[in-house]
Amino acid sequence: MISSKKTGMLLKYIWTKFKRRPIFLNLEVTKRCNARCKHCDYWKGPHESELKDYVPLVQKINPLIISFTGGEPLVRKDIFDLIQNIKEKGGLLYLTMVTNGALLNLEKAMKLRKAGIDQLSISLDFLDERHDQNRGIKGLYAHLSNLMPGLSQIGFDYVALNTVIMENNLDQITQIAEQAWRWGVKVSYSSYYSMKNNDGSLSVHYENLKKLKKMVGQLIQYKSSLDNITNSTYYLERIPAYFERGEINGCLAGQRWLQVTPDGYLKPCSELPPIGHFEDFPLPREKVSCASCWYSCRGEAQAPLSLRRLAELMGNVRNNRRETFHSFESKKKLFWGLKGQNLK
Repeated sequence: MISSKKTGMLLKYIWTKFKRRPIFLNLEVTKRCNARCKHCDYWKGPHESELKDYVPLVQKINPLIISFTGGEPLVRKDIFDLIQNIKEKGGLLYLTMVTNGALLNLEKAMKLRKAGIDQLSISLDFLDERHDQNRGIKGLYAHLSNLMPGLSQIGFDYVALNTVIMENNLDQITQIAEQAWRWGVKVSYSSYYSMKNNDGSLSVHYENLKKLKKMVGQLIQYKSSLDNITNSTYYLERIPAYFERGEINGCLAGQRWLQVTPDGYLKPCSELPPIGHFEDFPLPREKVSCASCWYSCRGEAQAPLSLRRLAELMGNVRNNRRETFHSFESKKKLFWGLKGQNLK
């Protein structure tokens, strides 16, 4: 049986589509960051002022899903109060957070869940110390590998790894899905793009496109066999084409998706200039002609958004976390049958 909360979410989804309002709100609560990621330059500054209260903004835009991002959202000492206020006063909302995990522990994770976070995403690009080098935080991978199994037991709808597909981690992509399965968490993939730092060297090279296509095929298979890939098949199938052509048309930024800066300005996406302040919402609609990225936020907003897909995004109504772990033994046999090795 679907809970009253999820029934309400589905009704709000229908209302949001009918009113042609944004479904996803990416709320940057800070530009400050404790990481030094090679594929991002947010940490270099300058940093905008930060609102103390985002409730008026949320009430005005009235989205369905809010993702708390940064920078690194956990550098804000008031982050738990911000989340709780929005959950209590912002209307019927589904709340997620994206973090690099360096400042996270089980106690803070439980506080996030209590404050109202439904879904938690942790950035992970390598299964060894290369992750530390890529994110600029020593000991980060060891910290995450100890943390992840406990996070899956706290009570979030689900915990997911966020992995950026790059030239230098192609050998890790399917392995990350497998490790996520062992940890009892999910994984979401995004395609690297160079708009943030103008560094094209991390884009998948032409000579590796065949390898990439094979890898994507494996991820699509894992989507059903391991049941832990949160990306839509629509998004995954278009990853090789993006790296081959360097662009994909049809962006719906500003329509289904809105980005909010820490000081309350609205942007179609993080890489485009502000279109106005939230106090002036709704703003005139302008079609976005940019085709230069295939990040999951853009690609999933562009994917056909059925009620079934919405259920997947909000914790998979038909196969929730408890149901997944009840079938652990059958999935274990299936997984190691695919890998041709024994579980240790």
